[in-house]
Amino acid sequence: MKKLNINHILLLGTLCCSSLQSIAQQNYAVFKETPVTSMAPRGWLQTMLQTQRDGLTSHMAVAGDPFDKEGWGEAATKKMDDWAQYEQTGYWADGALRCGYLIGDKALQQKVKDWISFQISHPDSTGFIGPKDISFLWPEVVFFRAVMAEYEATRDPKIINALKRNYHSPKYASLSGVPGQDDFFKDRLILHVEMLCWIYQETGDKFFIDKAETAYTTFCAPGGQYSIQALANDAVPRSHAVSYSENLKIPIILYISTGKKEYLDAAINGVRKLYKYHGLVDGLPSGNELHDGNFSNEVHETCTASDMQWALSYLLQATGDAQWGDLIEKICFNAGMGSVAKDFKSYQYYSGPNQVIADGLSSHWNDHEPWYMNSRDRAAFKINHRPSCCGGNINRMLPVFCSGAWMKKGDNAIVAALYSASVFHTKLKQVKGEVSITEETNYPFDQNVRFRVGLAKKADFALILRIPAWCDSAKLMINGKPSGLACNAGTFVELGRTYSNGDLVELVLPMSVKPVYLPENGIAFERGPLVYALPVRAKTTIKDTKVDAGVTFSSTFKTPVSEWNVAPVENAVVTVEQTKDFSAPWNPETTPVKLSLDAVTIRNWSLYRETYTPQLPSVLDKGKVQKITLVPLGTTELRLTIFPDLLRTYNQAATK
Repeated sequence: MKKLNINHILLLGTLCCSSLQSIAQQNYAVFKETPVTSMAPRGWLQTMLQTQRDGLTSHMAVAGDPFDKEGWGEAATKKMDDWAQYEQTGYWADGALRCGYLIGDKALQQKVKDWISFQISHPDSTGFIGPKDISFLWPEVVFFRAVMAEYEATRDPKIINALKRNYHSPKYASLSGVPGQDDFFKDRLILHVEMLCWIYQETGDKFFIDKAETAYTTFCAPGGQYSIQALANDAVPRSHAVSYSENLKIPIILYISTGKKEYLDAAINGVRKLYKYHGLVDGLPSGNELHDGNFSNEVHETCTASDMQWALSYLLQATGDAQWGDLIEKICFNAGMGSVAKDFKSYQYYSGPNQVIADGLSSHWNDHEPWYMNSRDRAAFKINHRPSCCGGNINRMLPVFCSGAWMKKGDNAIVAALYSASVFHTKLKQVKGEVSITEETNYPFDQNVRFRVGLAKKADFALILRIPAWCDSAKLMINGKPSGLACNAGTFVELGRTYSNGDLVELVLPMSVKPVYLPENGIAFERGPLVYALPVRAKTTIKDTKVDAGVTFSSTFKTPVSEWNVAPVENAVVTVEQTKDFSAPWNPETTPVKLSLDAVTIRNWSLYRETYTPQLPSVLDKGKVQKITLVPLGTTELRLTIFPDLLRTYNQAATK
């Protein structure tokens, strides 16, 4: 990893504004995002988005405060009165609008459209958009992501003009926060840089990029925990996990609009050390509010499943580096799907690779906080948790994945960045009419990904496909014949040619089982983008039931009733069991890919204090050998993903 020159760090720490003036409007990203309306999901992704719609997304009022209020609309009777409520409903708005566009649900779109219309039609005298009685401006960032998506979908000039006036308001004179005001989250004010750079890219108005860089100058000057200096150095991050993922993207976004590599290098270093010290096997870094290492029973806050995908999507755009697409998929398919009930009627606030109990007492992570007694149920599957940020943000998890699935390179290339069945429509500079690409696949449960080209007449353009780092034997064919192109792992391959209507591009991504060796002498198993886990049967106790529009929602506590305290035998042979039934891939009983292997019972390993998921044991009292079956982590609720490694491979490697 290339380290930043100290002069770059000092430059950006002091941030002399005159030295960072931007030239004419440019976009330095390798890839460019496309509107959410350009993609129509198919297969399991469409089914899950429809399930999301039929679950909490269309029935958020069942979750109670603040989702039973009138949100960002006119709020004549049930007005919100706290900045956190605007943040939480803002998350919902972004996820719901994108979900509505993706599955063509106009009713779901309309509620958010009404909120956006109300806000841009009711600025204050300075042009400011947002609640007039809330002084903390972080929630606007969250809501404006929905506003940005709506503009990209409709190109309504009223939206962009309202946002331009908004940022001329004196309320945005400072984005560094006011001491004493919401100190724990005041560092999120700088996240308005995302909107400033977006407006700059849309309009070319230099005011907005200058304001963005000046704001980041001021923000970084004290050298705080989210400053560019902190990202660029080698210190172990120990920050609020969600705030880190949010702030991480700011220098990436600034790089895209300025081309200043100092920004990008710092962000990449920030990601590198985040995963070095806190990365978990399911794709997310740990974070029980703060980062907390990479132990086997660590957890992450569900907000991060959406926010980290969002940040990494910018990094994928900026660099064109396939590893960031790999990581986005890993987060979505494992950590994200593993944090929500598959009927989308409940979710966890904290989840992790190893969670063999999820009840009202099993979350012990915040035992040093004065509010600890109110947090002990954060691992339970509930209709709503307190605070309700994850309740809003879980609605973004799959739509955010979709937003990064298809990108473009230059004026004449289409990028399939993330894989799942879908139809993509776009226009290219050198092609008359619209280009459509129909992606046919059961990925990540199957290795075959097919792309069918739709054109009015023959045309020259490029289709760019990601070859994941985990695949060292990919094959690419065009109309049944080998393409002749090298498909090197961890790269993008560009297939430029004259395409005809109906052309078929086939990508084969063979998946093999790979062991992953982890701290505490742990071992886990991956196959392709999926991490596999032992599903733990649970006794489910319903703690709360609510009904909305005839749909029943329940909060539940889950305790284990099947044996989970096992370890793979030495040099275990893992057998892949694959079916061709892809009808319900996220159900652990019917998922089409399972792994089987021999394991031994660990008799001295049990729940910690009979209440909590334990760490891996250092002493192993081995019992009987049995056959175990692993399923994709994202299909499970209670699970064991990281097992004791009887050969202690991790420790042996560390001592060499």
